[in-house]
Amino acid sequence: MQKLKTEKLSGIQQILAKYDVFFIDLWGVMHNGVECYSNAIKVLTNLKNNNKKIVLISNAPRPSETVEIFLDKINLSKSLYDKVITSGDVTRSFLEKENNNQDFFHLGPDKDKDLFKDLNLNFVNQDKCQQIICTGLFHAEKENIEDYHDMLIHLASKNIKMICANPDEVVHRGSKLEYCAGAIAKKYEEAGGVVRYFGKPYPEIYNFALHKLNLLKDFEDKTISVFVIGDNLKTDIKGANLFNINSLLILNGIYKDFFRNNEVDFEKLKASVNLELLKINYYQDELTW
Repeated sequence: MQKLKTEKLSGIQQILAKYDVFFIDLWGVMHNGVECYSNAIKVLTNLKNNNKKIVLISNAPRPSETVEIFLDKINLSKSLYDKVITSGDVTRSFLEKENNNQDFFHLGPDKDKDLFKDLNLNFVNQDKCQQIICTGLFHAEKENIEDYHDMLIHLASKNIKMICANPDEVVHRGSKLEYCAGAIAKKYEEAGGVVRYFGKPYPEIYNFALHKLNLLKDFEDKTISVFVIGDNLKTDIKGANLFNINSLLILNGIYKDFFRNNEVDFEKLKASVNLELLKINYYQDELTW
């Protein structure tokens, strides 16, 4: 089988004319959880100046309004994008239609409770729940996935389904690695549990975003072209593959350790996450214009 070559971009301006809508990941591409990357801000500025549509698309298990408040705090202005779409938005949309008066157990930190605002869900403890909504670890800064082993085994044995509101497994907060809901969901599946995921890489979030932009029909009619920028093979790049659109991998996020001497072994990188057949169209060290 012929290997697909991944092209290095010197800047986004090289491909500007090819695409109308840019789906851009936040954590690891636009910011590191603490501050924005200055070069990434320049990219947004230039895309807007060229009348491109920009969707900041995140697997944050929180409503987009909450993420926008955070972005404003780290000086990412609303004038630089058209929409923020989160896995939390898609999860909320599902729960609004499908909660069926279930008793839910929230597995995640208190800061994520705004995900449930005005949804009128009934929450109980893990022993009484009918479904789990996972948004992450209770205390990600001081816990490990193995701390949840017994809980997950117990819940899986009761055939309780899990809703995962963030398929990401890890993020960098500054220089520190933290586990996310996707890591718990993976362990739950290994324990025999059933998980329904909302967010990247699942096409539902891209359809949701295009619908919010009133561009879904244009995309289906192939009158517009969409491009994905992200730093995660399992979510951003796999999502682009599933949605049949082109993508750019940013290497200064969770794959820093694979980037040495200005080179990266993409076959080794893909093999490390069991995605050998994944197509990566372009890459940059960091997002630059």
